[in-house]
This record gives sequence, C-alpha cells and structure tokens, in this order.
Amino acid sequence: MKFYHWTTKENWEKIKAEWVLRWVRNEKRIKHKMSRCTYLAVDEEEAKQYGEIVLEVEYEPSKHSKENNYCEWCWQVRVYEPISIENVREL
Repeated sequence: MKFYHWTTKENWEKIKAEWVLRWVRNEKRIKHKMSRCTYLAVDEEEAKQYGEIVLEVEYEPSKHSKENNYCEWCWQVRVYEPISIENVREL
C-alpha cells in the first residue's frame, strides 16, 4: 500500500543517512517517555500540510507489527518498526 510521510529537509537527510524511516516521538502524556515511530498519512494532500518534503512510502500494515494502528478508515498510521529506505521515495 502507498502511504505518505512528511518531513523537513534536515530530517530527510538524517533518514537517508540512517537508511531507515523511523523517527523519535515524544509521549507528552507520560513524562520522559520517548518511542521510535513513524506517522504515515493515507492521503498525499494530508501529508503536505505537515512538512516541506513529502515521501511516498510502500508499507503493508497487515504484514507487520500488531502495534501499528492501521484500520481502513484511518487518515494516519503510526508504525513502530523501521521501514527500509528502499520502500521510500521523495515526491
């Protein structure tokens, strides 16, 4: 499935250097808890609202961790496993 991720130029360079799409998310509700996850939008136009660079991401939620929050009516997916840079391209 195609999803979309928004980012900055600086973060896109970090993603390319690390060879995986996986970022740090700060859980404000739980003091000092950080987790590595990536948000993917279902719609490209939605993703464009959040960053200067939009990445197209090939990702199959049904083949991955049960911890992602994918459902058919979601506008966004939270993914905890790293996504290989081979499945990502800049639009």
